[in-house]
Amino acid sequence: MSEKERIELIRKYLDILEEHYNITSNQDFEVDGLEYICVEMPDEVESIAYEQDQFLDYMSDISSFRKMNNSTVRTKHVRQTIIDTPRHGSEYIEKRLMQYAYRGNNYEVRVVNQPFLIGLCNSKEQNCDDNYFIFPCSGYLAIELKYSDENKLPKEEEESVIERVLYDLTQKIGMAVYVSTFIDANEIASQIEEEYLSVGEEDTVEVIETSSLHKASGLLNLYRQAKEIVNPEIAYLHYYKMIEHVSPAVAKKNAFANINNHLNLAASVPRDYNYMNTMLNIASQYRDDQKDDFLMQSVIQTCIDVKPTFHCLPENLQKLIKHNLNIDENADIETVALDPSQEKSLKRQVANILYATRNSIVHAKANYVPSGLECTVEDLGGVNSMMDSIALTLIEWNEAQPDYLRV
Repeated sequence: MSEKERIELIRKYLDILEEHYNITSNQDFEVDGLEYICVEMPDEVESIAYEQDQFLDYMSDISSFRKMNNSTVRTKHVRQTIIDTPRHGSEYIEKRLMQYAYRGNNYEVRVVNQPFLIGLCNSKEQNCDDNYFIFPCSGYLAIELKYSDENKLPKEEEESVIERVLYDLTQKIGMAVYVSTFIDANEIASQIEEEYLSVGEEDTVEVIETSSLHKASGLLNLYRQAKEIVNPEIAYLHYYKMIEHVSPAVAKKNAFANINNHLNLAASVPRDYNYMNTMLNIASQYRDDQKDDFLMQSVIQTCIDVKPTFHCLPENLQKLIKHNLNIDENADIETVALDPSQEKSLKRQVANILYATRNSIVHAKANYVPSGLECTVEDLGGVNSMMDSIALTLIEWNEAQPDYLRV
């Protein structure tokens, strides 16, 4: 292809970008030459430069460009999936990630910054706002899979390659490299506007006395760590770990209460076999309350009101519980008057669901036999909201305990 033909092709592609993607270029090809193609995406502070061959490659089958999901876009031969690390925006980490390239039979995988196809998608959808520093391309990292011929991997194999590469990169740089998602410009803008309106036009500083803060405990760190986790399954297990962490204190509190109640009977009942056997039963229950299959029941029954977050459970499980409680499936569980037996049953059923979900994640899928109570990965967004509420309640519960019980 002659230089003149290249210029004409590039101009054709730039016309397509301007017409369909709101992307322009003020490049003077007679002066600037063709080493880099500079494009101006909406709301970007500066134009973004791509090598000529790279630009032509991205645009070669632009007619097939599509958004696959909230993380991935592609053309026929190029796929870009948004990724991130716990050190978002670190140039050092970015450079380290870009030091590695992976090669298959007919494809190459590497990390790219300012990913062109991601920028196209955001520009087309106007998912950017420089007033809030949300740019269509800058600030994004992507893992790019590029094919060298027409032969493509099946979807499952393609996902497997991405997963394996992310694992290897995680090993190499010593921190998690994971699939992320598009920033929602409208959502962030709305949040900032709400915060601005709630504060008022003048900047104010809310002064908080340190004496009002929660006492230091392992629960605080566990909660903070859970909030940092992106993977919903891992986040769920981290929330569950908080329940396990507090369960010995719950078991001990219940055991102490039962022992005290029993001792108070000493003046009115003989210390015979039945009396002493009850003491053994209390001790046995104390041990059981700390076992995997009992601790969730013990904690939920003692510490948690599940009604306010009942709606976070999948609809099919909500209906199952309501059926078991003999209440209408359309009833609002938070406003229905439950007798003590129904209240206990509600908590027991929710605890069973949370325990079954934990087991389905922890145990090898080949060996796990579903009980029908498990929440799916797709359900975990809502269920983790319930777990988040449970975690916060446990922090408050732990805070209220005497020193000898507090974990």
